[in-house]
Amino acid sequence: MKIISKRAAGKTLSGDSFSFAQQAKAAKRAGFDVLDATLGTFYYDDGSFRGFEAVKEIFRSLPDEDYFSYAPIAGGIPFASAVLDWVFRASRTAIEKEMAARVVPTPGGTGAISSAVFLTLDHGKSVLIPDLAWGPYDGIAANFGVRTERFKFFAGNVFNFEDFRLKGEAVAQRDGKLAVIINDPCHNPTGYTLSPGELSRIIAYLNEKKDTPCVLIYDIAYLDYSNEGREAARRKLEILTKAEPHVLIAVAFSASKSFCAYGQRLGALIMMNKNEDVVEELFRSLAFHARHSWNNANRAMISMMTAIAADEGLRRRLDDEIDIVVGELRERSAIFLAEAKSAGLAVYPYHGGFFLTVPARDNEKTLRDLREKEHFYFLPFRESLRVAICAIPKNKLKGVAATVKKYCPD
Repeated sequence: MKIISKRAAGKTLSGDSFSFAQQAKAAKRAGFDVLDATLGTFYYDDGSFRGFEAVKEIFRSLPDEDYFSYAPIAGGIPFASAVLDWVFRASRTAIEKEMAARVVPTPGGTGAISSAVFLTLDHGKSVLIPDLAWGPYDGIAANFGVRTERFKFFAGNVFNFEDFRLKGEAVAQRDGKLAVIINDPCHNPTGYTLSPGELSRIIAYLNEKKDTPCVLIYDIAYLDYSNEGREAARRKLEILTKAEPHVLIAVAFSASKSFCAYGQRLGALIMMNKNEDVVEELFRSLAFHARHSWNNANRAMISMMTAIAADEGLRRRLDDEIDIVVGELRERSAIFLAEAKSAGLAVYPYHGGFFLTVPARDNEKTLRDLREKEHFYFLPFRESLRVAICAIPKNKLKGVAATVKKYCPD
């Protein structure tokens, strides 16, 4: 006799990034000199973790009601406008001219992605993701009885459009719907960023499938950390407005990541479509889902976002602090990539962001050797390992690529 439900049976959290991070912390407590490159958490070059000063200043200034009380289920009009301002900036007018857009707050970017999968895919259907993809995409899908299908992310050093199309055709024919998750810019785990041409080609392909409902879940968790610059990253979002009415765009924004406030869980799902009725129906469904899942999002973070939208000076200060992080990531990646080239260590194409990824056919052995012999902690991905350069100060990064090469066969 089983008490647990069928949909919950057999599910267990194992091999998660946080479990690897706990292993690294345990090794530190045991006195080992540990290189912990597991989590997507930025540490400064002095080894410290610090929140942004502009964010802390806003938090300190909030009255108790704006910090501790319930937030509106759907966030409220000022919050929705603040999200659209932050995510689209100078492109907002052009985007809203072409597309209807509604916003609902979620618990982090993860909540936005999870909500998009729940709202658009029925039990037994599939979502198409890259072979190299953030691990929780699989778990999010499994939680709702949705399958994940994979396409090869790279063809050489560029996006593998042909395999994307091939796998997309198979999913569309079987399911009568095509839903895709793309993480861009600064793809997790590789740091790859789609070119405007590559994103345009994806949208054009979805547009071709006029008899098939399509969904693009566009995960922009690292939007603010792209080497292409914040304005160029936003201009690229205008390409999404080319989507035809049968294509829903679900943009998953992470305020927790953008504002270096990882534990203060806030994200937003931005639903976009040419047809306003489609967006309104999704908005009502998402508000219902929110009320009966997590209920309210983080009030203090919602208040912070509306405060930034109302104060250009605060926004510029926050931009400056983000730019410092982007600059550090650029310097760290340059060190790792230069040393990898010298050592003959292969690295997947990297354009910016928190992570680099190294191909490793026997990644379990490679990671085990690095842990046991060097006290290096990385994350396993499909036949690869992810290096969180966001967590490694420059003085500890030197020599890492050459050491990884010792344990990473060709």
